[in-house]
Amino acid sequence: MTPQTVLDFWFAEENRPFQFSRNDGFDAQIRAQFFDIWQQAALGELSHWRDTLQGRLAEIIILDQFSRNLFRDSPQAFAQDTAALILAQEACLLYTSDAADDLTRL
Repeated sequence: MTPQTVLDFWFAEENRPFQFSRNDGFDAQIRAQFFDIWQQAALGELSHWRDTLQGRLAEIIILDQFSRNLFRDSPQAFAQDTAALILAQEACLLYTSDAADDLTRL
């Protein structure tokens, strides 16, 4: 699994309608494709992804958004929020606007 795999999935046009609404099929797809990498992220085992802005964004998506899909209607859906917030705050400090412009092409 690579950060690009996560980004390609999350930003795929066909997935956009399901990103912020309940859809059991979408949740099941995330569970099947990304549960193992979510476990690694939750344990802090993806720290090497943070070397790039794309890797950091992928880890944030896993911790913040995929958690919602994997653990819907459970407090565990929000258990990784602090880690995701810290990663996002660090990204704001570490990366220039030029690097962020690269993300707009996703």
